[in-house]
Amino acid sequence: MSAVLPEGLASALASFAAGRDALAAGAEVAPLGGGGTNHSYRVRFSGGDWAVRLAGAADAAFGINRVAERQVHAAAAAAGFAPAIVHAAPASGLLVTQFLAGSMPDREELRAPAGLRALGERLRELHALPVPRGVRRLDVHAVLAHYLEQPVRAAGPVSREVIGARLRWSLATYRGGAPVLCHNDLHWRNVVRGERWWFVDWEYGGVGDPLFELAAIVGYHDLDPAARALLLEAHGGSFRPLEVEQMCRAFDCLHALWLDAAQGWEALEPERREALVARLAVDPAERHR
Repeated sequence: MSAVLPEGLASALASFAAGRDALAAGAEVAPLGGGGTNHSYRVRFSGGDWAVRLAGAADAAFGINRVAERQVHAAAAAAGFAPAIVHAAPASGLLVTQFLAGSMPDREELRAPAGLRALGERLRELHALPVPRGVRRLDVHAVLAHYLEQPVRAAGPVSREVIGARLRWSLATYRGGAPVLCHNDLHWRNVVRGERWWFVDWEYGGVGDPLFELAAIVGYHDLDPAARALLLEAHGGSFRPLEVEQMCRAFDCLHALWLDAAQGWEALEPERREALVARLAVDPAERHR
């Protein structure tokens, strides 16, 4: 760890009383993994051990509402699925939480049978919670529409024409499941294993469709049919195969649109990029004739 604070972190800590205490105590700082537009740090001092997230620069493009994020994170923390909030300033994108002691699985660990079972079972617990009041409702159609409306700054490997065609097929008969508390962005970097499995980075969370949540896990981890079946069984096995297939394709479309908005195709590992492009190249209308 370093006592030298990165640019922006010192002013963020100085903006609230406990943060000023951390500065006065000579807090040690270490960078944590973050997204393309977010920066996260571990801040440790005699009075606390925190994860500090600085964000906000690209919120409009990605449809992120920091007030809603704070509300859903607080609900998840109260239920034991997210770290407790120390301080939040939604207007500036600052979020300070307790640092979770544990380990982050790598992608292959989460794709393995034991990882998928554990994740599916923990997700079943999250989805079984009473729907919290005061937490935003997320609509799959509205989320997709937002990304479809974003300007294409750099052409990706999948055209908007293809994405639109795939979405029309996937959503033609879509009926959302019973709304539950969802994280909606559960890839391996947002999971911490400790005395229990915790989920971090709730900026896309809300009350929504559990099928969409599961489809995101399938898409992020390129799960084959056997792995997909294992995850769904651990979650409770309540979805039909065609429902799952349709939503997985819709999520792949959303992932491609997000990568367009983030200009993130080149940052995606080649194997994952090729798998996503290959899945979207398949015309479902031809397969189901």
